[in-house]
Amino acid sequence: MKTELIAILEEFCPDNVYLQGSMNPDIAYPEKFITFFTSDSDFNAFYDNDANRIDWKVSVIFYSSNPAELESVPPLIIKALKAEGFIPITAGIDVISDVITHTGWAMDFYYPENYH
Repeated sequence: MKTELIAILEEFCPDNVYLQGSMNPDIAYPEKFITFFTSDSDFNAFYDNDANRIDWKVSVIFYSSNPAELESVPPLIIKALKAEGFIPITAGIDVISDVITHTGWAMDFYYPENYH
């Protein structure tokens, strides 16, 4: 799931997609970047006493120094992820960043993955 997620997000911020908390704090923020993390993972689709699916919940946060991009890019991210089987569960919320020059927009998705 993470490989597919990263590949899609790299289309929007090439070489600037990070697992939340993994950016080097000694390096300046790029003009725009994306972080992500898995916030939940449930086994589901129980048949014959066994789980047949994992429902991943993933948070994706787009950061930018350009406020206009916070309006224009997140809908494109949602559309791209949706086309690859991610199910948007929030339209998004504002996120503050560690630096005054950037703000972010956080979106949540489910990704159902067959298990076994």
